[in-house]
Amino acid sequence: MIKFPKIRLYLSSLTVYRSLLADETVQRYFQMLDAAENGGLLDFGDAYGVFAAGLLKSDCGLDFSAHLERLARYDDNAFSRAAANRDDAAVARMTPAALRDFETLKMMSSFSCDEIKAIVKERFAATKGAVEFVDGLPEFKTENGWFSPDADTMLGEATAFYREQGFGPFARFGAFRWRNGRLTEVEYPDPIRLSDLKDYEYERGLVVSNTLDFLEGTDGGNLLLYGDRGTGKSSTVKAIANEYRDKGLRIVEVAKESLTEFPALLDVLRKIPLKFLIFIDDLSFSADDDAFSALKSVLEGGLVHQPDNCLIYATSNRRHLVRESFSERNADDVHAGDTMQEKLSLADRFAMTVNFFAPDQRTYCHIVSALARDRNMNVPAAELERGAIQWALKAGGRSPRTAKQFVAWAEARWKKGLPVFD
Repeated sequence: MIKFPKIRLYLSSLTVYRSLLADETVQRYFQMLDAAENGGLLDFGDAYGVFAAGLLKSDCGLDFSAHLERLARYDDNAFSRAAANRDDAAVARMTPAALRDFETLKMMSSFSCDEIKAIVKERFAATKGAVEFVDGLPEFKTENGWFSPDADTMLGEATAFYREQGFGPFARFGAFRWRNGRLTEVEYPDPIRLSDLKDYEYERGLVVSNTLDFLEGTDGGNLLLYGDRGTGKSSTVKAIANEYRDKGLRIVEVAKESLTEFPALLDVLRKIPLKFLIFIDDLSFSADDDAFSALKSVLEGGLVHQPDNCLIYATSNRRHLVRESFSERNADDVHAGDTMQEKLSLADRFAMTVNFFAPDQRTYCHIVSALARDRNMNVPAAELERGAIQWALKAGGRSPRTAKQFVAWAEARWKKGLPVFD
């Protein structure tokens, strides 16, 4: 009697992690086991190939136990939500059911590829070439480290994971977008880290310090990162989100056209037991822009309270955020002063404005040198500096972005044995 009937019986009674049964790879796994037990050799070969092909398309390769682990870790269910919310009473009520599910998953993972092949080879021992055919099938892996301990240990590890990293998509992903009333995951966010950013230690330090206060629950306020283009304002926000993801920090990018939906976004985020940076990039408004009033209301004075687990980090090349023309100043406005104050009021509602200005030549060259060192470029300093200055002149100005573009170009030439300065 093989393990398959027992596994099938136990899997049919999954409760907390029942959604795993809807996974296509898990379904193909059972189709392959069914063919191993009941089908012909051709049926088994086809089912095995379909299962292995699907597994190869996942990030886990041919590691089936890693696939099961990922499904369990990132499952959005009543137990993972209760653990993330530190609802100990609910966790205790669901522990027996979750424990049985983990025992079932461990049993499923322990059924090795070799055992499956042995069953098929025994069934078709009299068929010419069957043994060689089965032995030649690609091996898939089971019984990884997560499934090695007993079910109690697995349950404890999973509970701790949910409490630290949240549940479902909030545990799996660190970055999200808010579009058309929906929160969607960013599967491939910018991987930039703080160590990739050069100079601007004081400015970046203000943002980091504010973020750490927010994560530790001691303070932290909404920030406006203002300054010249290409100075690393957006990169700073994204790098901080990457740096502190393991501390429960997530980032949500909101486009300006979606700012009118801010109350709906806040209603979603306030229920998630993690900390969120709401990121608004390149912020500016025209006159009579509905998004202007929406953001202003959220920052201060609106009926919808900004949740304690959310901060707003906005970047802008404009200090006063609202574009203004001279014709507007000459308009027939009885209360022109009040109108002007209204347009200037939004920036004042951020707790702090952090200024990122274009670097002088010395700082710019220092950034270039630091980036070149990161790439292990063995280029004479004088040659690199001359090339960087020439590049900035052609680019129309100095900035960290200009420095990064130059170093990427210079590295390509250096690898070809060409000078980086013409």
